[in-house]
Amino acid sequence: MDLTQDFADSSFVITGYQADHVLVNNEPHFKSLIVSPERLITDWDVTSIRRLNKDCFSALDDLQLEIILVGSSEQGYFLDGELIAWFAQKKIGLEHMSMAAACRTYRILVSEGRRAAAALIFLDKGNQSLGK
Repeated sequence: MDLTQDFADSSFVITGYQADHVLVNNEPHFKSLIVSPERLITDWDVTSIRRLNKDCFSALDDLQLEIILVGSSEQGYFLDGELIAWFAQKKIGLEHMSMAAACRTYRILVSEGRRAAAALIFLDKGNQSLGK
């Protein structure tokens, strides 16, 4: 799906998504990444929601975020309760949703001037085919 609204205050905008990639500023990305209005992290080596821990988000420490949207096609798994609590203590929301919902929600929040980031997880092909 293509998304076409411009955001003057944002350096990095999700402009589209498909099952196997996301477009940031119209450039395709096929591996997991984190995008915020100020930063694009393309070397984010996370391939499953089950591997998330607070260290996975250390590159975002200085951004003063309100919410981090974790987008993934991984079903049947939830964010670790301790991880959610750790972010809650820092007054940062942490939400897991589908990749499409995370992309749409990120765009809406950023268009409203909210301090948001989208952490988009593309599954390791081995995990996907084995249901792991």
